[in-house]
Amino acid sequence: MPARPIHVARTTITSAHLYAILDREFKGLRAKECGKCRVPLPYYRTPPDDVSANWHIGTPTECPKGCHLVIAELLARLWTRYDIAPEVLN
Repeated sequence: MPARPIHVARTTITSAHLYAILDREFKGLRAKECGKCRVPLPYYRTPPDDVSANWHIGTPTECPKGCHLVIAELLARLWTRYDIAPEVLN
């Protein structure tokens, strides 16, 4: 029997909306002792396959409090939920 293509349903939002979600979630999960780490901005990219999200973020700074690990876990969760709308150039 031939394999069926995998379809992953994601909500499409703007990159600004996605950043707001990333920022809010990160602030709730990061170590309370760390106030300097930030989530890098998300940007559009062509997905490498049919199941990957169409966005990525820059590499977060390694944090002794583990914020970079929190960001990695947050991405793993949100990559399955959201795609970003490609920006339209005028």
